[in-house]
Amino acid sequence: MRTIFDPKEIRQQKDSIVLIGKFDGFHRGHRKLLEEALQDRGRGSQTVLFTFAAMPRTVITGKGEAGITTREERRALAEEAGVDVFIEIPFTEELMRMPAEDFLQKVLIGQLRMKEIVAGPDCAFGFQRRGNIRFLKEHEAEGGYRLKVVEKERYGGDVISSHRIRCCLSEGKVEDVEAMLGRPYGFCSRVLHGRRLGSRLGFPTINQEISPERYLPAFGVYTSEVVLEGKRYQGISNVGIKPTISGRNAAGVETYLYGFAGDAYEKIVKVELKHFVRPEKRFDSLEELQEQVRRDCRENDPENRK
Repeated sequence: MRTIFDPKEIRQQKDSIVLIGKFDGFHRGHRKLLEEALQDRGRGSQTVLFTFAAMPRTVITGKGEAGITTREERRALAEEAGVDVFIEIPFTEELMRMPAEDFLQKVLIGQLRMKEIVAGPDCAFGFQRRGNIRFLKEHEAEGGYRLKVVEKERYGGDVISSHRIRCCLSEGKVEDVEAMLGRPYGFCSRVLHGRRLGSRLGFPTINQEISPERYLPAFGVYTSEVVLEGKRYQGISNVGIKPTISGRNAAGVETYLYGFAGDAYEKIVKVELKHFVRPEKRFDSLEELQEQVRRDCRENDPENRK
C-alpha cells in the first residue's frame, strides 16, 4: 500500500476509485464501502482512501478528539483490507474553507484522477459540507466519474457508526463493539516494566500504556484473550488508572494471564477485551485490593467456566 502524508505529493498516475472520510475505527460500515470499491477495481485502476491526520472536529472546535483507533492502527487496517493508496493529510484551515466545487475539480478529479467515488448516504466534504450526495450526483456526468452510494451497515437493527461504537465503549459493552468492528476490540503494544504490584499481590501481570490517541473504554475489569508470541491465552485485564495506588498513574492496561509463567517484558502483546466484569474502584488498602483481585481471577478463571 502506498501512503501519502503531504498534500503536495497527491498525484495519481492511474485512474482511481475513491473513498473519503474519517474512517475512525475502520468498522464494518467502512469495510462495506471498501468491499464495494474493490469489486469495481479493474485493470489499470486503484482504490484510494482519502482521510485526515486529525479529526476535522478537532480543527473546527479547537478541542482534541480521541479515535477508536490510532492513526497507525487505521493505516494497518486499511492495508490489511486491500487499499492501494492511503492518503492522510492535515485538515487545515485552507482545506476546511475550500468550496466543494474546488475540492471536487482540483483534488478528486484533478489530482486523484477519480473515475468512481464510493460513499455512504451521509458523505459530505468542502466548505459547510456542501459536497454531499446530491452535489456529487449533479456533477457526475460533467466530472466524468461514477457515483456509487452504499447503504449503511446495521447491527441490532441500528446503523453502525463510530459515534455508536464510542457510546458502547463508554458503557463497557465490548461484545457489541466487537460485533460492530468485525474484530475484537483491544490493545496491541509492547509490555512495559511496571511497579511489579501484581507480583506482590500474588498475581503477576503484564502492563501496557494506552495511546492518548485512543478513545478509552469504561475503566474497569474485563475478561480478555491475549496473543503473545503466536500463542493465545485467557486473561483478566484492568483498564484504568489504578486509583488505589498513590501518585498520578497514566491510563493503562494490566493483564493477568492464566497458565502463563514466562517473561513477557519488551514483547509485543495483543490484549482483546471480551466481557466487562466490574468498574474500576479505589480500595482503602492493598489488602482489600488483593482480596478483590483474587476474587476476580477465581470467578473468571476459564477452568471454572467450562
